[in-house]
Amino acid sequence: MPLARIPLLVYERGIFREAHLEDLREAVYMLVSTIPVGKVATYKCIANILGVSPRLVALVLKENKQPIVVPCHRVVMSSLRVGGYSMGGSRVKERLLSIEGVTVRAGGVSESSVLDECRVGSTKGRRKS
Repeated sequence: MPLARIPLLVYERGIFREAHLEDLREAVYMLVSTIPVGKVATYKCIANILGVSPRLVALVLKENKQPIVVPCHRVVMSSLRVGGYSMGGSRVKERLLSIEGVTVRAGGVSESSVLDECRVGSTKGRRKS
């Protein structure tokens, strides 16, 4: 039986309301901005924290207008493949990660570069059902 998704809620002016795309964008950017230099998170990990689809997280990051300020290059696929990068492609993303100390080999990052909260098998950062 599939789990029902709980909509992302925003508390505003004394009431809760369902989040709009702009609210989600702000939440994604805020989370991505906390990823330290030399580490990566996965789209799925960020999506689990927010209760949304990993594809929605990817879409929001694709529209990032400040790619170094909001370091979307520090977000990778669950398979640890680097994935795309709207500001020059995967080669540029790999280079940025390498400069920051992330080990990149054959288009993927090392497991040791993944934030503890986002490692495969970790229960941290995941929504409880």
